[in-house]
This record gives sequence, structure tokens and C-alpha cells, in this order.
Amino acid sequence: MKFKNFIRVAMLLATLASVFGTGSQVYAQGSSTNTLGAQIIIRSTTFWDAVFNGTVNANRYERWSLQLVEAENFTISIITTSGTLTPDIYLLDGNENQIAVANGTLSSAALTTNQLAGDYFIQVQPHSGDGTYLMEITRVEQVVEPTASVVLNPAVVSVGGTSTGTLMLSNIPAQGYASAEFTCTYDPALVQISNIADSGLFGSDPAIAANGPANGSFVFAVAGSNAQRATSDGAVFTFTVTALAAGQAEINCTARVSAGGSLSTIASAPASLAIEELTSTLNGTVQATKTVTVTLYKQDTTVETTATADANGNFTLTAPAGTYTAVASAPGFLKAQGTPVLSAGATKTMQTISLLAGDIDGNDVIDQFDALTIGMNYNLAAPAAADLNNDGTINVLDLELLAANYREAGALAWQ
Repeated sequence: MKFKNFIRVAMLLATLASVFGTGSQVYAQGSSTNTLGAQIIIRSTTFWDAVFNGTVNANRYERWSLQLVEAENFTISIITTSGTLTPDIYLLDGNENQIAVANGTLSSAALTTNQLAGDYFIQVQPHSGDGTYLMEITRVEQVVEPTASVVLNPAVVSVGGTSTGTLMLSNIPAQGYASAEFTCTYDPALVQISNIADSGLFGSDPAIAANGPANGSFVFAVAGSNAQRATSDGAVFTFTVTALAAGQAEINCTARVSAGGSLSTIASAPASLAIEELTSTLNGTVQATKTVTVTLYKQDTTVETTATADANGNFTLTAPAGTYTAVASAPGFLKAQGTPVLSAGATKTMQTISLLAGDIDGNDVIDQFDALTIGMNYNLAAPAAADLNNDGTINVLDLELLAANYREAGALAWQ
């Protein structure tokens, strides 16, 4: 009886050894089948910088779970250890959507990626062949380089406006800096620099040397006194930027820093100031029985802008600050002309004026030649300039309007 029990125990042990033998490489948490029909074996990774073993073939893929508690930059490396395997690596998110892939070359594959905290899967499958592999997941240290950057507030101003510039140092190493030198350049046609002032990053009462600003550049150098150093990120100095002309003004500061005894150049980022032309507004009312056009001319007689008055003769137009010639005109009427001075951001209102009917030929005089045009085209609709009352017919009613202003000459003075 005892011998029979011994036989039963021996058979049970043999059965267990066949299922859980030491030669088994895969401890699956579960499995699924992909669209190509291969079985996907789910496996776990719980720590970095370790080596994991796996086996894949055309019918078997392995999917390793990966949990990131914070954003990580890491590399997944696969090396074939036996067989003809050329591996592919797929990185999937928690919903099993593909977010990165690396196709293998011969017997290896590598994928370097940066991902936010969350749940992911690393799927290993054959690009070709089959076999066993080693997988290693390693963090990639991100080196943060020190930088200098210019910050402008505000970043958009009008001509004549000002912005405050700040030179910032970022990613200062633990040992800090004993001194720093900044060579800054800008376009003197667009901006003016003034009021350069230390911000205290190198401690109280630092030693400061400055050169300029002049001809589009200046130098600011600072060293901490009495062994004081810049050990934390922050503002080194500030300055005032005054906009002189419309355009895009870039201010760039090349930075050299010293931890003690020698200078090294660090990366720098410029800032750009958008300078807008501050426009002025001209408005007013010009009365006539025809549509009135108001044209603004520059001093060199080129047209700056034009506007058409509404049915009531009201008009509005905008232009940069300056002195202009404004002309109000209508077909068959004497012009009105003035020289408004427009101030930046202000509104100038011209006096209300009524144009005088009768200058049909446009020579700035109402005379018999204009009356002759009415006679030559009597009871016609054209030319439109002769239809002074704008009723569609040239007749004595138009002559009546002309006669009211007979011998007047222009242009009319317009304030």
C-alpha cells in the first residue's frame, strides 16, 4: 500500500516538472491574438536598467507592460541571442494604440523615446525569422544646458512706446557663476536702449562694468563681490527699449560665463520687438449734391490714402502721424484743400465745408466755359460733371447752380 502511494507521488512530481520546468522562459500574465493571427503573450517589467529574456516567432509576439510614474526619456534595446530573429519594437499606449516603432536591423533593434507618466506596452515581434532575445530598458539622462535669454515686456509696442528688456540666466549649475559677460546687439534705426541696471543675481553690491549702448551694441559685465556667486536662475540686468520706427527689432545678447578664472560661451536666445506704426484718424463732413472723395497726399504729393464720403458727406480715414494735404472733390464742383497735421493716436476733425457747384471742366474756376458745356449737352445725361444737381438731365437747373457761384475760384480753403 505504501509502495502504491509512493508511485502516485512520483507521477505527480513528474507531471509538475513537465509543466513548470526550469527550462521555461515565459511566465505569461495573459494572452490575446492580433489581427495577423499571432498570439500575444503579456509580460511585466517593473524596474529600470535590467535585462529581460523573451522568445518570439511568426505565431507568438510578446508584450511587456511598462508603468511610468513621471515623464521619462528612455531607450529600449533588443539583441537576438539565438535563432534567425530580426526584431521589431512597437511602443503602445494604455489603450494599445501605437505611438512609436523601431524596425530591427539584422539581430538587433533600438527605440529611444520620451513619454509622459502613464501605462504603456512594449511589443516585441519578428520583422523576420524567429528566436530568443534579450531586452534592456534604460533611462537616458537629459542634460540641461545653461542658457541666456532676452525677455521683452511688452513684446509689441507702437512707435514712440517703450518695452522693458530683461536678460535671464537659466539652468545655472550647482557650483554657480562667479561672473558673466553679455554682448548685446540691436538695430539702432528701430530701437534705442537706455537705463541698463543690475538685477542682483550676483549678490549685493557686485562689481559692474558697462560699455555703450552706442551704434547698435552694448556690453554688460558683472562679477559677484566678496565671493558671492550667481547660484540660481533669474534676471541679471534690465534695460529700457524705446521704439523709433515701425518694424521687427531683434535684440540678441551673446553670453560668456565664468565659474572662476575662465570664460565659456553658453547658448543664448534673442527676443524680437514688434513695432507698430501708431495711426491717426482724420474725419469731417463735406457737402455736395455729388459723391465726395477725400484724398490725403504726402508732402511729396503721393497719395497716402483716400476715402469716399457717405450720403451725408461724412468721411473717416486713417494714416500715420505727419503733415498732409487733404483734398475734397466731387465731379463739377470746386475742390476744397487743407493741410492737416495728424498726431500719433489722435483724431483730427476737419471743418464742415460745402463744395461750390459749377467747375465742370475742373480748372478750379467757375466761368463761361463751364456754362458752355451745359449748353452743348443740354437735355442730355452726360457728361456727368455737367449734371450739377445729379437729377440725370443737364438743363437750366444745373445752370442755375452754376450761376450762384459764377466767377468763384478754388481750391477752397479747408481747415
